[in-house]
Amino acid sequence: MDWSVAPGTRIARLPRPLQVPAILLREALPRKRPWTYDADGLATMHFSPFQADAEFARLYEQMAADWFRDEVVDARWRMWLLTRWARYARGVPGGYAEFGTYRGGCAWMILSTADLAPDRRFFLFDTYAGIPDSRLTAAEREARFAGRLADTSAGYVRDLLAPWDPIPQIVAGDVFETMPATDTGPIAFAHIDLNAAAPTEHVLAHVYERLSPGGVVVFDDYGWAGYEDQRARIDAFVAGRPEELVALPTGQAVLLRAPAAA
Repeated sequence: MDWSVAPGTRIARLPRPLQVPAILLREALPRKRPWTYDADGLATMHFSPFQADAEFARLYEQMAADWFRDEVVDARWRMWLLTRWARYARGVPGGYAEFGTYRGGCAWMILSTADLAPDRRFFLFDTYAGIPDSRLTAAEREARFAGRLADTSAGYVRDLLAPWDPIPQIVAGDVFETMPATDTGPIAFAHIDLNAAAPTEHVLAHVYERLSPGGVVVFDDYGWAGYEDQRARIDAFVAGRPEELVALPTGQAVLLRAPAAA
């Protein structure tokens, strides 16, 4: 189902409790366009598996009601891919890590769908106070990255993810300080969603050193307009290494750690 609501439309101007019924009505009406999914920068006529997964739909709606408070946002393809890669990584030794947790929506979806063993640890790195103004590129400063995503707190995310204790591990602070100081052990899965180029490059270097053979890194912002500086740093890091970075039509990218040499 298409949960997207363009800003300024009649549905967007409705009170939030009326938006979902209005979307359901919209979906029931005959449509001229052939898309099976058209939201979050991606339109496709192909099979979208989450549309046949009632439990995923329920979880996504519950998560989105808190994560996207001002409008209904449909990022289901991105979330589907993120959670599928997290499920894949259950077969890889090591812990999980996320860099750029914000309000915990992605972590909540991963924990709700991946069924992680109780002895796994999921390290959640964030300032929990917004994007720092240090180390931003000129383009990021011009786009006013500093201070974005500040409407969160470590306590809020800790409470949100408490049902999975002791798996979630909140790591608050600047990743330039917290990542080198945190003993994550080997990493099976990492989600990097830091928005800015410098911290992404810094974290990637540390994650790559700790990434188990077969481990996966999912980049959230790789293909999105406005994040070109970040993409350039990621490309430069991967260049010359045995891994192949795969860009996805959702704007994400995935890197799988090459198997250990025989």
